[in-house]
Formats: sequence, C-alpha cells, structure tokens
Amino acid sequence: MLIAGVAALLVVAVLAGVKSFGGGGCGGRLALSVAADPAVAPAVTALAERFNDADHEVGGRCVEVSTNTLPSSAMALALGGDRSAAQARADAYVLDSSLWLEIAGRTAERTGTALPRPIGSVASSPVVFAVARDAAPGALAWRAMAPGGNASLRLLAPEQSAAGMISLLMAKQAAGTGDKAIAGFTGILQSAQSVDGSAQGEAAAFDGLVRFGGGSTPVLAVPELTVWRHAVAGGAPVRAVLPADGTMSLDFPLVAVPGKKAEAARRFLAEVRSRTGAGALAKAGLRPAGGGAAPAVSAVTGLSAVPATAAAAPGAVSEALEMWRRMHLGTRMLTVIDVSGSMLEQVQGTARSRMAVTTGEVEKGMSLLPDSADMGLWAFSTAMDGRLPYKELVPVGRLGAADGGLTHRAAMQQALGRMRAKPDGDTGLFDSVLAAYRSVKAGYRGDAINIVLVLTDGRNDFAGGLSEQALLAQLKAEYDASRPVQVVGLGFGPGVDLGALQRIAQATGGAAYQIQDPRQIHELFQQSAALKICDDPRQCPVG
Repeated sequence: MLIAGVAALLVVAVLAGVKSFGGGGCGGRLALSVAADPAVAPAVTALAERFNDADHEVGGRCVEVSTNTLPSSAMALALGGDRSAAQARADAYVLDSSLWLEIAGRTAERTGTALPRPIGSVASSPVVFAVARDAAPGALAWRAMAPGGNASLRLLAPEQSAAGMISLLMAKQAAGTGDKAIAGFTGILQSAQSVDGSAQGEAAAFDGLVRFGGGSTPVLAVPELTVWRHAVAGGAPVRAVLPADGTMSLDFPLVAVPGKKAEAARRFLAEVRSRTGAGALAKAGLRPAGGGAAPAVSAVTGLSAVPATAAAAPGAVSEALEMWRRMHLGTRMLTVIDVSGSMLEQVQGTARSRMAVTTGEVEKGMSLLPDSADMGLWAFSTAMDGRLPYKELVPVGRLGAADGGLTHRAAMQQALGRMRAKPDGDTGLFDSVLAAYRSVKAGYRGDAINIVLVLTDGRNDFAGGLSEQALLAQLKAEYDASRPVQVVGLGFGPGVDLGALQRIAQATGGAAYQIQDPRQIHELFQQSAALKICDDPRQCPVG
C-alpha cells in the first residue's frame, strides 16, 4: 500500500510537471496579453483564468491569457501608435466602444500606423436615462432635452467617456437636419451638464437625481451597467429608462494586433461569448454582444433585451466632439450699436424709441453671459470721434472683473443706459465694422469664440467712407481661419440693408438675422452661440 501510494504521488507530480512544460499535447505556451476597459476587466480576467485551465491549443502551443486593466482612451492611443501610450501596448484590446476606433484612427493617420479591425464584440450595455425612482412616469427622449423641454440632460464628459460620446451623437440626431438643426443641437448642449466619470462623480450625479428641487426632470445618460452597479451597491433609488427615440450601446469590441497571436485572440473570444461567458458578464452588469437577454441584469435594472443599434456614421464622433469643444469655449464679444437718427423712431406698440429698446435688450442678452465672458461696447453713426464714425464706450474686458470700483458688467450696464441716438447722425456702417473687426482680431483669445455683434436699423450712408466692395475685399484678405473673428449682424426696421449684413457675415463665417422688432434681440442674442459649433466657421448659416 505504501509503494502504491508513493507511485500514485509520483504519477501526479510527473503529470503536473509535464503540464507546466507544455504537456497535454502542447509544445509550450503562447502568451496572449489582453488589455480591457475597467467596465469589463473583472469578467475578462475571470474568463481568462478558466480559459487557461482548459489548455486551448494554437499552433501546437497552449494559449495563456494574461489581463491588464486600462481605460479605453489609453488603448485608443496605443492602437493609433502614439508613443506616449507605450505602456498600454498589448496583443489584444477590449475597449468599451467601437467609437474609440475613430479616435484611434485619427492618431494612426498622424503616426502612420495601420489600425487593426475588431474581430468581434465581447459584450454590450445600452446607454439609458437614469432618473429618480419616484420621478413622474412617461416617455423620455433625447429631443426633450432642449431648453423648454420636460427634461434636463446630464452626461458623462464626452472627451473621456464613450457613453458621453453616444449622448452627443443621439442629441445631434434628435436635433434633426436642415436650417434649424444647429440651433436645436446648440440648445441641447447649452442646457446639458457634464458629469465627472469617476466613481465619486457618478455617485454625486445619482444623488443629484434624487435631490433636485423641481423644474424639468433631471436625467443622467449612462450605460445600463452603471445603473446596475449603483443599484447593487445600494445607492440612491433610481431607475433606468430607455430613450423613446432610440439609443446606442457600448459594444465592447475585441481588437487583436495582426500576427500569430490573432488566432489565439479569436479562440479567447469564443470562450467569452459562450454560455459560461454570458454568466460572467452578467455578474458585471453586462449583456451579451448584440444586446441579448440577460435575466440577472434585467432583474436589477428592469430593462428587457435591448436590440442592437446601428453604428455611428464615419466621422460622426470627431464632428460631435469638436462641436462640444467649441460649445464650451469662452465668449469674447464686441457689441457695436447704431446710434444714427433713425434710432429715435418709436417701436410700434410701445412708447419707447428703437434706441431705448435696443440697449435694454442688449443688457438682457448680456445677462446670459457668465462672468468669465469678455465684452465691450462701441457706438457708431457719423462724426462720433472727430471724423471717425465710431467711438469706444467700454473696452473689451472680463464681465466679472473689477473696473474702476465697479465690475465690468456694471460698467457695461451704465454705458448702455447712457447711450442716446444722434438726431443728425447718418450710418457709418462699413468703416465701423472694419475697425471693430480689426480691434477684436488684435486681442484674439484662442480659448474663446471671438465675435463682433453689430446692431443696426439702417444702411451705410457715410459719405467718403468705405464702399461695400472695399469692405468685403478687406475682410476676406484679413480673415484668418486659424484665428477666426466672426461678424454677427442683427438688422431691424424697414430701412435695414439685410443683404449687406449677410455678405459681411459670410465673409467672416458669421451670421446675419432680420428681425421686425428690436424686442427680439434678447432671443436672437442667444443664437450667436450656434456659431460655436459650426464645423467650418466660413460655412455657418447666414440667415
């Protein structure tokens, strides 16, 4: 019995040694390093351990998978060949979304790297609306996120989060197409709040859903797995709602570097997509690839199977991110107001002059700008400063900054209140526009949108001044696409030369609006924000 026992132990030891040196038919080990996004890394690691125990053979060697947790943003840089991401290099990557591949592609173009294609999807998680559990029931949609809608959007920072990118894409889609699309998308972006994607940031955002003080219903656009994770941790009571006008999902693509190890990655993908893999994914709050049923996830979030959604159009992610970036630029604006004699005329239906109404509406519009915005004020007519048809009333400055014992905003308010129309003044429009354009360009801020806002009720009649042709030629010659300054024109009254304003705006990538009543200035003041999200300022709408 003793001899038999020793023999059995020897057999076990020999078999273990054979396995460690590539036994079981394996002629050694084939190491496969897999980097995975934190959302899916726990499931990938558990499945890798199971996969390694089963001795999957490729080319006569047993595949041994090792895993590393990395954010998708770092993996995108590594895939694109960015040297700063050398530590993120692996044989295969599991990003949280295919959207990162567009970002990786932009880097690859710069580095001359061949970008590999995904070999399949590992899991999925739809981007949903998280709302307070006791929030009013009813359909919630991306298109309802515009100002005046029944909901206010909070989204994860798009520069760092694929879920945030999806929120931008869906909001842009909800804004529609045509002339009003930019204004619609601008409205959604203006009212949206960006949320830090860290664990602390998400927890605070969830608490904010429960503790809001009324008004439109706050909704947090996050992956379903985030709601699942929050619920499992016993966080504030919220529920998940599928947007009524559709959504997109995180699709967790597996991208393998071309070469001998690509086949090993395919074998590992098969394990992840097995029934065992689905169970491991569900334990992390994830659905199978394609959005199939996941009863364990549905039991927590209340959502049934979510159908797969179409991929984003080529270039859509970069476009949406650039719009988001531009929307969050600061504002540097020089407001140039017509004070010619026609501004003394009374606004129909009121006992006030065009001058009084205009300055009052500009003051209301200024209230929409934050203290960090820069603003200045000029008046123009004829003979305003010697022979010059324009005069600086308040230099461009930060609204919240101290200005001679007052804030700059207060100085602007006082100057607007003192503005008076010049009874014998004509309209020196063209010379004033060029001077204002040059002034703003001279003080250009790269972290802001730089605007000349012109308000007039007439047409240029400055004898001896610039012609329209001369002005346009000068603006086109001085326009710098890398330092764009845009002229925005607001024309009102029957005598306004809207065509001239439109041609001036077009030469600078700005916009020109016809309004019948200066009381509309406050409303249109907001629309200048739409200029921020034009892909090419020279092609912004001009009407």
